[in-house]
Amino acid sequence: MNKTMDRNIVAIKRYFELSDMASNDEQALDEIIDLFADNVTIRSDLNGAVANKEEAIEFFRDFFGHNKELKHVFKIQTLENYYQIEWSLAGVNEDDKFFALHGFNYYRFDDEGKIISLLIEVI
Repeated sequence: MNKTMDRNIVAIKRYFELSDMASNDEQALDEIIDLFADNVTIRSDLNGAVANKEEAIEFFRDFFGHNKELKHVFKIQTLENYYQIEWSLAGVNEDDKFFALHGFNYYRFDDEGKIISLLIEVI
């Protein structure tokens, strides 16, 4: 594994670690946003599409703002020019209701190690 791949895997792991905290921690949410490039695109089965970092900020604030507690488990697979992450999520939403989701995230990175593309599929 080369340094670029190592850096990207560290960023993906950090994304999930921070996601478990971001519903109750503004700094964690800010750190998630810092992982993304200014021209990021995000497509999600849950919240639609994002075309830049400003929209990404709203996307993440909305998602984490509707949840009180989240816990992810995940597995990273490195493919030719992107990363596939299978994940499961257990959480408590803003109405104190428990929920669980399972899906895949697909990441691409720019040359600076910022996430340039994220596809979120819930299965």
